[in-house]
Amino acid sequence: MDTTNSIPEICELEIRINQPEDRDGELRCIAEFRLFRGDIPIGDEECQISISKAVISVELEGLSPAPGTRYGEPRKSNAVSITKSIRKQTSSGSRFEAGGCLSGDFSANVTVGGTIHGSSEADTAIEVSDNFVHLRVRALPNLRWEVSEPDGVPLDGTYLEGDDLVRMQKSDRANRASFRAWVTVKQRDLDIKQIISDASSRTFFGRLSTNQRRLLDIFIAKSLSTALNWGKNYRGEIKLSEHFSEVAGEE
Repeated sequence: MDTTNSIPEICELEIRINQPEDRDGELRCIAEFRLFRGDIPIGDEECQISISKAVISVELEGLSPAPGTRYGEPRKSNAVSITKSIRKQTSSGSRFEAGGCLSGDFSANVTVGGTIHGSSEADTAIEVSDNFVHLRVRALPNLRWEVSEPDGVPLDGTYLEGDDLVRMQKSDRANRASFRAWVTVKQRDLDIKQIISDASSRTFFGRLSTNQRRLLDIFIAKSLSTALNWGKNYRGEIKLSEHFSEVAGEE
């Protein structure tokens, strides 16, 4: 079992795989996860880093998730209350007029014709009533969990503490099984603020325009990603934690 938290002052992930005594029993992935605002040195400056959204991802080998055991499953209610209202407007009109011409010895003219006008309109409005519940840790497809606050404020606190993230079953005749989990943060969900410590810093950062400041943030994020993910290209996200466990297979 190996866990790496690259910046433990900000992000901490702990995983424990609990194997049952029963050979056919389910394995439990017991997780702890904490995120805090924190200050870290970048170059000669202190920067405050806050995260508004993080994703926990899991990869299994020789294992499969047990159905119905994922933590934070955002299951939709099967029954939904619907209110339907119908508004109908109808208007019609008709007009008849003579329009032909007949002539004879008596010089009589008769005109005959007819026109009917009518119209109708109908509107239907449907209102759906459904309760909305925000899950701070929400299960996503492909064994992922999104961690966020309902109002988008920075993550700050303990979000998992001894919780079963998922239960797993060993695959048939698998002689090797492993479990891997990692935490990533996209650049758009990462906020970096400079902590002004002296006159030189105030002068430097005070001269930056909005675009220059954005470029600086991207540079810092790329530098941070490079420091945490050696040998991998930067793809707009940073890996903050990673865990790997070997699980005993069938003999």
